[in-house]
Amino acid sequence: MPDRLRNARDNEQMHIAHVTSFYSVSALSPSSAVRARGIAYRAAGHEFSVIVPGTAVSVTWTEYGTVITVPARGAALRRGFVAIPRAISRALDRLVPDRLEVADRLSFRQLGVWARENRVPAVLFADDVSAGVVADNSLKNYDRVVRSSSSADATAVQSPMPEHVTIHPGVDLEIFTPLRHNSPLRDTSDADLIVICAAPLTATGSVAVAIEVVRRLTERGQDAHLVVLGDGPLRGRLERSARGLPVQFLSAHSLTLSERSEVFATADIALVTVGGAVGHAVALESLASGTPVILSGPDHHPIEFRNGGGLGTECDVSHIVHAVAVLSDEPVESRRRAARESALPFDAMPLARAMVTLHESLG
Repeated sequence: MPDRLRNARDNEQMHIAHVTSFYSVSALSPSSAVRARGIAYRAAGHEFSVIVPGTAVSVTWTEYGTVITVPARGAALRRGFVAIPRAISRALDRLVPDRLEVADRLSFRQLGVWARENRVPAVLFADDVSAGVVADNSLKNYDRVVRSSSSADATAVQSPMPEHVTIHPGVDLEIFTPLRHNSPLRDTSDADLIVICAAPLTATGSVAVAIEVVRRLTERGQDAHLVVLGDGPLRGRLERSARGLPVQFLSAHSLTLSERSEVFATADIALVTVGGAVGHAVALESLASGTPVILSGPDHHPIEFRNGGGLGTECDVSHIVHAVAVLSDEPVESRRRAARESALPFDAMPLARAMVTLHESLG
């Protein structure tokens, strides 16, 4: 343990471990922002590991770090949620990180204790936890709490410990780009309009709304095709409700980041039906890929759309159908350029470099 702390203080190579969300089924895991962070960490000479939920134990080596899958889906849930934080802690015991990042509502309390007991400086990504966590006594185990600029004012607290840091959320503009547009992939659809909806296949994901939108569009004679990108327990039910409609389901877990970016870049419009940090990540990845976005419903982080790059609307089928018509009327190149420009202020690399500085300052 002393060697670990001495290396961290001297800003030598650190091993930084990041725990993604195990609480809910994520639409995009890991996010492109996590990839950008890993690349920045490795460029600075540090090691990066990402712990993600899955159905079986696995280890994958990527250009941005090592991805460790901990069983927390399917049959693994038969042991209950209590076992999951223990499994994550065991994975951390094997990794022996010098720094810990936590973006999981389910395990943040137990992992804060793990960090304190193992004398590992820890950072909590509060946007991925819950709005009420700021008053939780468990925060004392964290050295920093990171918030997005859009949520910092609304969730500010009086407690001086731990220190709250405001960092803008971002998207990897190198991976998610209009250059990923895949014409052969688009030709497999043979539709005039391709709509993508990336969301967890759960009640909160509201994918049923996207299916009803495509139903309404086809009833009006629109040659539309919906691509649902996500995983979750409601997939079977949603597939049955979409029977007979031009709807295709893709598992987000089976796609690499590059493949995911191709799907976004090849679509015409992205419908974001889930709010919060998950919806924000989906919107940014779509915009960066040159695909305009429709933000449906409340609880969305603010995005200043360039003209034709996106719209916000109520979570109502008629309103969404109207928004689809408005964006579809924009010239293709114009709306794709507007979408990309809307994403440029959210470049993930400044976030990643800020996180490098933050970790190197802890000791």
